[in-house]
Amino acid sequence: MRVNVLGPLQVVSAEGAAVEVRGKRLRWLLIRLAMEPGSVVPVDRLITDLWPDEPPVDGPAAVQSLVSRLRRSVGAAAVSSHASGYRLEVPTDVEEFSRTRDPALWRGAAFEEAPFAVDEAVRLALLRADLAGLEALAAAHPLREDVQARLMLALNAAGRRSDALAVFARVRTALADELGVDPGEALTAAHLAVLRERASRGNLPAQVGSFVGREEDLAALADLLRANRLVTLTGFGGVGKTRLALTHAATTAEAWFVELDSAAEPLAALDAALGPNPLAAPVFTRLGSSLVVLDNCEHVVDAAAALCVRLLAEAPGVRVLATSREPLGIPGEVVHPVAPLDLDHAVRLFSARVGVAFDAEVVRRVCAALDGIPLAVELAAARARSLSAAQLESRVDSRLRLLDRGARTGPARHRTLRAVIDWSWELLDDAERALLARLAVFVGGATAQAVHDVCGAGSRRGTPESGTPAFQRTQGARQDQDLWDTEDLLAALVEKSLVVRNGDRYRLLETVREYALEQGRADPAAHAAYYVELAERNEPLLRGREQLQALAFFDVERANLDAALAWAIGHDTGHAGRMMAARVWHWLVMTKRFEEIRRWAPALPGDPLSEALALLGTPGVVAAAERLWEEAEPTALCALVLTSGQVWGAPALGERLTSLADRLERSADEWMRAFAALVRGVVAGEFSEGAAPLAEAAYREALVRFRAVGDRWAVVFGLSCLVMVLVNRGAFAEGLAAASEAKDVVAELGEPESVLVPMPVLVQMARLKLRVGDLAGAGRDLASAAASVTVLDRARIDQAYGEAAFFRGDYEDAVALYRKALDVTTDSQANQFRAAVHAGLGLALTRLGNLHEAGAHHRQALDTAGLSSDGPARAGVLESYADWLLAQGDPVSAGNALDDAERLRGAPSSDPAVVQLRDRVRAEVGVDR
Repeated sequence: MRVNVLGPLQVVSAEGAAVEVRGKRLRWLLIRLAMEPGSVVPVDRLITDLWPDEPPVDGPAAVQSLVSRLRRSVGAAAVSSHASGYRLEVPTDVEEFSRTRDPALWRGAAFEEAPFAVDEAVRLALLRADLAGLEALAAAHPLREDVQARLMLALNAAGRRSDALAVFARVRTALADELGVDPGEALTAAHLAVLRERASRGNLPAQVGSFVGREEDLAALADLLRANRLVTLTGFGGVGKTRLALTHAATTAEAWFVELDSAAEPLAALDAALGPNPLAAPVFTRLGSSLVVLDNCEHVVDAAAALCVRLLAEAPGVRVLATSREPLGIPGEVVHPVAPLDLDHAVRLFSARVGVAFDAEVVRRVCAALDGIPLAVELAAARARSLSAAQLESRVDSRLRLLDRGARTGPARHRTLRAVIDWSWELLDDAERALLARLAVFVGGATAQAVHDVCGAGSRRGTPESGTPAFQRTQGARQDQDLWDTEDLLAALVEKSLVVRNGDRYRLLETVREYALEQGRADPAAHAAYYVELAERNEPLLRGREQLQALAFFDVERANLDAALAWAIGHDTGHAGRMMAARVWHWLVMTKRFEEIRRWAPALPGDPLSEALALLGTPGVVAAAERLWEEAEPTALCALVLTSGQVWGAPALGERLTSLADRLERSADEWMRAFAALVRGVVAGEFSEGAAPLAEAAYREALVRFRAVGDRWAVVFGLSCLVMVLVNRGAFAEGLAAASEAKDVVAELGEPESVLVPMPVLVQMARLKLRVGDLAGAGRDLASAAASVTVLDRARIDQAYGEAAFFRGDYEDAVALYRKALDVTTDSQANQFRAAVHAGLGLALTRLGNLHEAGAHHRQALDTAGLSSDGPARAGVLESYADWLLAQGDPVSAGNALDDAERLRGAPSSDPAVVQLRDRVRAEVGVDR
């Protein structure tokens, strides 16, 4: 299949047949995705473009609905879903034109149906050198000043200066007549550029190759040079400082490019750049009001700084734009750091340079691995002409070896990626080199304190006198000084563009890190010891008022924690076991990162906790958990119990949980005692008969205690448990209030579905809203919960959608959804859930009059519920069974089933459906039961 938008929208199947796409907004969606071929278009941008006047109440859901309709028209594989948006997965003529510039691809005006695509249409017209097309776009949008400004500049470049000025006059009149305003900045700037046109002076080299991205940098640079006389572009070698400077300089009337090298005397280089001087006029008087670009100042930084001081003093009309890997450090200097390209622009640069078709996802991964450094991307594109996509991707982690060929005529420092870093390395002093080499041990960056403790003098502590007060005072002062020294060295490396600072963290680009690792000075043992200790300090904070800070720590330091664990697994199993214990609560309970458990636990045979975690969800976990029971940290054991389900079988697990609660109640830790109350609620609610009131009381006690210690997760978990008890006894309004509180609290932790709870919070909200009659609200919650990651969570969503269908009277749809929930949990041990779904399916089949099949599902529900000791769950199943018995004409048996349900719950249900059912049973048997 192929989508063509260079003319009227056209969709062509693989066989060459036309595919019809009906509906204005559906066609807009397809056009919008085709505007960015191979890229994920975020949902918020789709909402803005597709509903420019009045966005829908639930924008993401509306986009999802449109995408579903579009897939039905063009095929499900044509549009892929991603976390942030959607991507068109079929070729487009836009993509082909960007690569080939083939004019035969055009069938008319680009994106002509889509009002939001004007900017892209203008860009393509300029790319195509289609002046007539640009004039047509300007005529169609007479008050779009940005479009008119581009037309003026294009007309002027084509030698039609008078036509360009006529455009300005026409638009100025239209703006005054129709809007009562004067031309804005863009149109005025274009007008001035045309009026001031004259032959430019200078020696700028002609640009070779397209200039990709940097629009924000160019705009910022123009503003800075309007307000300041010296701006220095700093950044890592190969990041594009020179190209950015030249691109800006090309927009000025007079600019002189002065390229410095290690043998250059800057003043002589400037004189040579100005060319022959028959009148022997002084250098500074020859510059007038020009822009001087001083390129590559870092290796003659002192001489370049001295030249700038003289220039600024003796040539008052001159502005200086310098490029350097470190600032010049003189008064009046404004520094503008040049960052690597963002991923989208790096991909565009690669595609522009490679000249052959390449897999888009491979290109993105390669560009990401190269940190978006333009020189590295261009070197990789050159290598891509002789390597397959798979070969290039497999070698990109060895960047310095892979990117060992560059332009034969380029500067030696830019011919290979290694040469780029060699150049910077040689400019460092010994202390800076030592620290840079040691920084390679960090993955994803580190704080200054971490750098100090792992790499600086702080990493070498302890003497025989370390216990004496005098030594401790001296040591404290020395450590303070050492930290200052470390921070000063870090600042120097940041200034020299070898370390990137982001807030309070410092990191190496992966390219620099690979080079630094080769120096052989990293200390992974010190790194592992530091992060094990840090993880152990932060682990208890996950269960208190500093929970959000602790969560942030485990997320921010994830790469360092992984690196420390990986090293310890191979070299120090004691540290590895401690790291596993420190991370298990975060992985299993706070973020449900089960894939991390599957990744790490099998690598630590012999560690009791890791062995149990490696067997999670399998029968083998029973024996492993037995070994943990008496010796494991209670929190690790709690995490295992919370995620392993009925490890020992229902009765045995109830006994184990009671034993655990007894242990936790003796703890001096208030959180442990609160968890003991929660566990007693679980035992009463899910491993007992007739104890639902006791479970509710225990959950309420646990919530009071958890709120006191400030554990948001535990509050959400306790509320989720409480909601299940309240729903089971029919207290829907109270349950909805509790679920609403859980939703508010869980929002503080991040994504609602990312924390471990008995049932996803949004699914609980939806099920309760169904029971109080808010079907629309339930639908919105279920749509938001659709990203749930586990099979069971997705099955719960299907169950809730089935209930929604049941409540609106669409019993056939309910049957289909219940069956789907059962199908995907065939191998699940979630007996209470499957019993409830069988019961719901039986109710829906009864409403359809299919009593025989309904009875089979009710019996299956009773058998499945009987596998657990969960009295309230069995009560709910019996109440559904009673409904079927009454439909069968057996009110006596239905009454007995309702009596058994009340006994198993320990209290009567106030569910209106159950109350009505009991009233009907009493009426039919003719007695007051």
